[in-house]
Amino acid sequence: MSKVNSNQLLKTWSREVRRPRDLKIAESDKQIAELYEAKESMIGITGGNLFASLGGNTELDYSASPTVTSCSIDIGCLSIDHESFYFASSLLILNLFRPWASTAIVNTQVINGYRYAPKAHPGDGFMEEIDSNLVIRQAVLARKKLLTGDHLPHPQLRLKKGRTFTYNFTKAKNLILDNKSIGRHKAFSVEVFPHAIQVIVGFSN
Repeated sequence: MSKVNSNQLLKTWSREVRRPRDLKIAESDKQIAELYEAKESMIGITGGNLFASLGGNTELDYSASPTVTSCSIDIGCLSIDHESFYFASSLLILNLFRPWASTAIVNTQVINGYRYAPKAHPGDGFMEEIDSNLVIRQAVLARKKLLTGDHLPHPQLRLKKGRTFTYNFTKAKNLILDNKSIGRHKAFSVEVFPHAIQVIVGFSN
């Protein structure tokens, strides 16, 4: 992948546009990835972690405003045995018997209602890897702070930004891609596609 200037990406992060006609709408993160794979360049979003992270409001009507705010977001590409899977929000890499001591690749601050990655930005050309070495007692305490994002920083939670991630485990991990399980795998890699698709959320300030 070519070198990406994250400062330039952030400068072109959002813009005001006229609402397109026949705009396809994604109701979940999984549907965002599916529409990206279908070669859509701009879509509306009405649900999911990305929608929540961007301050989306389900009470607003897309058709009510002639102008909307368009944001260019990154998409993650998971590669397993020459097969590609795309995701908009998160990839969870779970230990079967110790799920609290697992790894996540995240593109959004909010994951299923929790402020899992408070500094994540879905349009900076990076994703965040959060690697947990928590014991179960620490995990219970950290979970109580997830709603506000105060679980970070933590000495047993390693945070790293990156554009590529490669894994080769001795034991297979359960992979959850935008809340959907895609089975157990040992070897796989992740690449970030910067500004892969434009999304329109329900506001136009």
